[in-house]
Amino acid sequence: MNKSNPSLEHNERSHSSLPDPLDLKSIEPGASQITYQHQTYQHKTIADADKTLNCILDVIAEGTWDWDGKTGSVLRSTAWFEMLGYEVGTFQQNVYTWENVIHKEDYDKVMQSFEKIITHQTDSYCIDYRCRKSDGSYLWITDRSKAVEYNPDGSVARIIGAHQDIHQQKKAQLSLFKQNQQLELGNTTLEKLISIKTEQLEAKNKQLEEKILEIERLANTDSLTNIANRKKFEEALNSEISRANRYEHALSFVIFDIDHFKLINDSFGHKIGDQVLQNMASVVVNNIRDIDVFARWGGEEFVLILPCITIEAALNFSERLRQLISQTELSKGVYITCSFGVSEYHNTDTVEDLFHRADQALYSVKNNGRNSVQCEKINADPISTSNCTTNQL
Repeated sequence: MNKSNPSLEHNERSHSSLPDPLDLKSIEPGASQITYQHQTYQHKTIADADKTLNCILDVIAEGTWDWDGKTGSVLRSTAWFEMLGYEVGTFQQNVYTWENVIHKEDYDKVMQSFEKIITHQTDSYCIDYRCRKSDGSYLWITDRSKAVEYNPDGSVARIIGAHQDIHQQKKAQLSLFKQNQQLELGNTTLEKLISIKTEQLEAKNKQLEEKILEIERLANTDSLTNIANRKKFEEALNSEISRANRYEHALSFVIFDIDHFKLINDSFGHKIGDQVLQNMASVVVNNIRDIDVFARWGGEEFVLILPCITIEAALNFSERLRQLISQTELSKGVYITCSFGVSEYHNTDTVEDLFHRADQALYSVKNNGRNSVQCEKINADPISTSNCTTNQL
């Protein structure tokens, strides 16, 4: 009679107790499988699978992002922040963060690619462009994205993408391209190209860029209050209208002016009047969000663009702002009041329509005693705010 081999029996029992990777019945309901090369992750719960996925996202070089079209929120991996030199979690989870770091020369082509996905002309894109880092410099990245979910009406419900650092490759590519151009034109020789002092050239380019930025800042800034001027405001309003249409976000507009400002100049002098304007502007700047646009329209009249804000929220905010201004001593012994008109963007509006309704509301306030807030007469349904996560001030 043959004796059984205890070691063999143990091994057989051990192997028979393991789930067969090809037998889906051996995986508990709700489990998740992720196949990577020749290995397979097996998780008993979705939470375990999510933990593995998040750990992978934290260590890979690419910065990943996940846009939820239903809420407007954008989740970004740790690597995304680290790649651009920002502290993890610094930015709000919305599209403004991404749009605001895109180089202005690349912005239009990036938006064209993104809108092709939004309008279902394609389900993916791959594009190279520059993003602003925390130190103000720009990094070349490759942006790959894919629409992974759609709503019943065919609109995009979710897009996932990844940003990859290609800065060194791009610099080498551009450098080679310039050298080839110069060689082809016969303007220089290979020996001269090697002798170019790169650091000096970069320093001069940086100085030139700083001067250009300073000129742009001066061209777009009100010299007295140091906020946006009328030119900058008009550009921003057109941009925010395009963004509201793109993401189906709410958008509100506020125009207000200082009541009886001429009396301040007549009673205290223009120097005090200027001080009042400056201090009042500072009060507003300190009580709005980074994505809001505040500008001096002219004289004692000011305007506000409030992205992702419904007219109800804009009314509440304007009332709080009115109270705050009226309770603040803007110069020694000088207090002021302001009148506010509020309107909300509708998807058939022109810039003139939006401005006209707010202006009419402002005139109604002035005709009824000033120092209050009034909104437009609503004759159309405003854009839905279901896709916006920052609709409160």
